[in-house]
Amino acid sequence: MSFDKRAIEIGLSGISCTEDFDFRKNTTIGIGGKAALALFPGSADELERAVRFLIENAVPFCILGRGANVLASDRGFSGVAVCTRSVRQILFLQEDVYCGCGADFSEIIALSERKGLGGIEFMAGIPATAGGAVFMNAGAQGQYIASAVKYVDAFECGKRLRIPTKECDFSYKCSRFMKRNSIVLGVCLHLKGMETQKIELSLDRAKAARNRLPKGRSMGCVFKNPSSISAGALIEQAGLKGISHGDAIISDEHANFIINRGNATAEDVRYLIDLAKEQVYKRTGVLLEEEIRYIGDF
Repeated sequence: MSFDKRAIEIGLSGISCTEDFDFRKNTTIGIGGKAALALFPGSADELERAVRFLIENAVPFCILGRGANVLASDRGFSGVAVCTRSVRQILFLQEDVYCGCGADFSEIIALSERKGLGGIEFMAGIPATAGGAVFMNAGAQGQYIASAVKYVDAFECGKRLRIPTKECDFSYKCSRFMKRNSIVLGVCLHLKGMETQKIELSLDRAKAARNRLPKGRSMGCVFKNPSSISAGALIEQAGLKGISHGDAIISDEHANFIINRGNATAEDVRYLIDLAKEQVYKRTGVLLEEEIRYIGDF
């Protein structure tokens, strides 16, 4: 689909933008083609304005935070990339912290620790923004960000809404925002007053667990875990650890990770994803479900 870049730049004057946005340089796995235009709103109001304009003018768009858990097509994206990394304000009010959707979790955790507030240490090391984490209910070691969410500000069905936790419809690696394709603008987290030493111990445990994960460029875990066994174990049992296609490889350390060894393409990665789904289903009858999102045409 074609669109008028100049008309968007004029209609959204004041919002930073750039042409020829490269997904290889803006995703954790380092794969993908380009988008003709990218917008970088600097606040929730600018993000809402940008999204409203794009919807009203029928311009396709994708939302991108840290670029984890996404695979962009080698052919790029025939729309506008809306990057949230500048919507990063972090405001404290007693034991609550309000975070713009682009706030980096490493910064949220560090600032919270300085104020003696904990409860989100399990997120340490996860390359996530506040918005992305809430969108997919991110977590680790059996803990999920939903446990700390007080409310979420979102743009949904043409309206700006403040949605309390009980209405966020959180479940395993899923939320209301994912189901309704809502745009998370900001998140209020309720933390706990804790001794610094206790927070540091919790952070050390979380970081140690992250350090056991595969090194190299990846999207993070590719598949959701079925109810009874981990996706990584199923892929390993199917004999796929270390299997490669092009420059992409199913990690021989953790089979739920696909690593870009340097010049992998999205098609290389998709081949391995499809292979894992096919072989696990053939062997066990379990159909693995991706937790990553796809951007562009495949």
